[in-house]
Amino acid sequence: MGMIFLGLRNLLRNKSRLALIVVLIGAPFFLLLAMQSIGEAVDQQTAEMNRSVNTVLQLRARGSMGHVNMSNQDRLLPDSVVEKVRAIDHVIQVEPYLLAMSPTTLPNFAMHVGLAPTAVKRLESHGESGNPRIIAGRDFTPEDAGQDVAIIGQGYAEWAGIKPEDIGKATFTADPTRTHPVIYGINRPKRTLRIIGMYASGYVFGDLQMFIPIDTFRSIYGIEHGFSWVFVQADSVDNVAAIAQRLQETVGDVADILAPKSAAVFTATTSRTVIQLAGAGGVAALVLMIVVVFFVLLMQVRERAREIGTLKAIGASNGGVTIQFLTEAIAFTVLGGLLGVVVFQLLGEAITARLFSLGIGSFLPSQYKPLFDSLSVSSHVSGSVLVLVVAVAVFAAVIGSSYGVWQAIKLSPLEAMKDE
Repeated sequence: MGMIFLGLRNLLRNKSRLALIVVLIGAPFFLLLAMQSIGEAVDQQTAEMNRSVNTVLQLRARGSMGHVNMSNQDRLLPDSVVEKVRAIDHVIQVEPYLLAMSPTTLPNFAMHVGLAPTAVKRLESHGESGNPRIIAGRDFTPEDAGQDVAIIGQGYAEWAGIKPEDIGKATFTADPTRTHPVIYGINRPKRTLRIIGMYASGYVFGDLQMFIPIDTFRSIYGIEHGFSWVFVQADSVDNVAAIAQRLQETVGDVADILAPKSAAVFTATTSRTVIQLAGAGGVAALVLMIVVVFFVLLMQVRERAREIGTLKAIGASNGGVTIQFLTEAIAFTVLGGLLGVVVFQLLGEAITARLFSLGIGSFLPSQYKPLFDSLSVSSHVSGSVLVLVVAVAVFAAVIGSSYGVWQAIKLSPLEAMKDE
């Protein structure tokens, strides 16, 4: 017990050395937790997309994209489609949309989407896919029905000069008369909308949308009846095929039916890529931690060869010296781990998001570069992962410190005191 107490007391003997070693050990701890957080966030986002996308079918008027102001593409689904679809077994939700294109900088355009305030926000540019997340302001509430409010995509906001800090006060003027090579003007008055929220989706084109309460949309564009698209939510992936068949039988004469596919593409490309990169980063961080712990503690033992010689000269046994330095090594590792965990708890979300955008994000296909804006990283620390990481670190510390002590105690006290 005496050598254990001596080892713990020695931690405070050189405070600069203590701080340096703890920081060197804490940094790879933090990186490991960050990689774990990214991997968990991608898993959660993929699972959410599987729930909200792979069970969704889409209806459009036959041969039409359904945009209310697109040249030669202005056919809408009749109102009766919604009630017919709701009567189909295993359909749990029916979400009608209205769509209009809005010119931006030629030849580009954005999309105005009318939907019920409580409906799931989906991305027009990717058909049935999407995972928009509010990053500033607020989401719609039922009270927003019929109100002159809107939620704007990050890319659209950038074009319009609307900053995140302006959300809630900023306005946007919807002008149905504006034209474009594929957009015709609608002779309706301009309408000023208050921007109450900003979203990010992870898709460049998906962020060029503005969501508007559907009754407000009808008023702006003068659309009394019909819908551009209708999204149909199945209660299970297993029932999607049967629902598609019933849709074909029930509304196939007026609607094209699109089965879900974009989530599979997302999962096969972006999610897999991010998980692989996060996994590689985690392995690299683990290796870095092992190497740092091993060599830092090995060197700190070697630098104290004179102290080991002195301990042996005054009668300390080889076992006692080993116990003292192993106590220090384990204490250094635990303190470094605690530092990594504390910093991760305090700053983990912000730093991890930044690491993702600078590291993993730079390897993603260009259309998925904004993904980190929609990724909900968390500073939660998994107990099982923490125990495993600490165990590996302590093992590396024991090996590194034991190796250094073993080299020193082989020497006579006089040789050890000369060896420093």
